[in-house]
Amino acid sequence: MSDFTNMIRSSFQAKHPKEVGYALSKKRKALKLTQENAARKSGISLSMLRRAESHGKIPLPHLMRLADTIGYQVHFQEKPLSLTNNQPSVDLNKRYPGLVWSNSKAQQEVFIRKALLNPRFGQLLQLARDFGIASIQKEWTILRAQSPSESQRVAIEVNRILRNMERSTEAA
Repeated sequence: MSDFTNMIRSSFQAKHPKEVGYALSKKRKALKLTQENAARKSGISLSMLRRAESHGKIPLPHLMRLADTIGYQVHFQEKPLSLTNNQPSVDLNKRYPGLVWSNSKAQQEVFIRKALLNPRFGQLLQLARDFGIASIQKEWTILRAQSPSESQRVAIEVNRILRNMERSTEAA
């Protein structure tokens, strides 16, 4: 079998962490490596390897070392962002635990405004995916008008995040 055929057969695209764990386990077993030997050769703990194989949970540096040990490479592929008005598939309190902990039935606007007052790019990006970037911008405008002192504190960071999101949608 050629190297090219082996490469195609060994390639996979994971949609869930457990798929990564399954692939790692399958490849390790195909190489007839015990968990102990694979962990030792890759320089990670045995418990880390077991957690990786069973749940797909492993820090990236450890994943890269383990993948190298068993003959895999870790690749990231850019995909276009879809910042449209998609409705979230789960309860907002479950998706954003602790964001609005005092009101489990809060409206989406409350979650967006709270996230804007404590700006984290990943969280605002997910909200933009869930509700659309226009919703985030609208709530930012309302928040600046209703709470100027609070919004002033985070204005530089929020404006930077919103600008980056806009640029990424224009480039897509």
